[in-house]
Amino acid sequence: MTRGVAALAALAAAAVACAPSHRPARSTDDPGSLVGVYRATVDDGAKVRHARVALWAMRPDRLHAELIAPVGGVRLVLDAGGGQACVVDVAGKTAFTGASGPEALEPIVGVRASVADAVAALLDGVSPPGLTVTRDGDPGSLPAAIRLSDGARSVRLERVRLDSRDPSGAALGTGRPPEGVAVRPLAELDVAPDEE
Repeated sequence: MTRGVAALAALAAAAVACAPSHRPARSTDDPGSLVGVYRATVDDGAKVRHARVALWAMRPDRLHAELIAPVGGVRLVLDAGGGQACVVDVAGKTAFTGASGPEALEPIVGVRASVADAVAALLDGVSPPGLTVTRDGDPGSLPAAIRLSDGARSVRLERVRLDSRDPSGAALGTGRPPEGVAVRPLAELDVAPDEE
């Protein structure tokens, strides 16, 4: 997958724990109860790609994001919180774990931004160092739309819907790997380019 498309998984935000239900959305007064499903457009300056991303975020640094492939379901899951991050390659059944600083998102996003920076961008439109953020939506809740740009490159998320998160589901934003997968250091994560 391209670094730009994978960036959406990072930012942006669960094959393992975050499958949205189809009940009516709850009030945005409780952002932790909502999962946003977004249509993503990634322009790397040479090519434009599209994907779907499911996101859940909570201040200050809890984030769960899933990159949903056009065919075949969830490809990549990022779960972070409490200073820890875990990126799960679903097809490879491997979790890459480490600190939630810039090193957690850089291999995915292609820019240095911490998980806390990503959450601040999503929920409040705060621009991480070196990026420009344009955000539509109420502060403190998942955005209706958000655009992040870094020179000629840009990522835009447009919300398709908000779903209520199943309160009986697994905890989100823990940074812990799911059971039954191989665990490797986050430094070994290598996001391969998409074949389109």
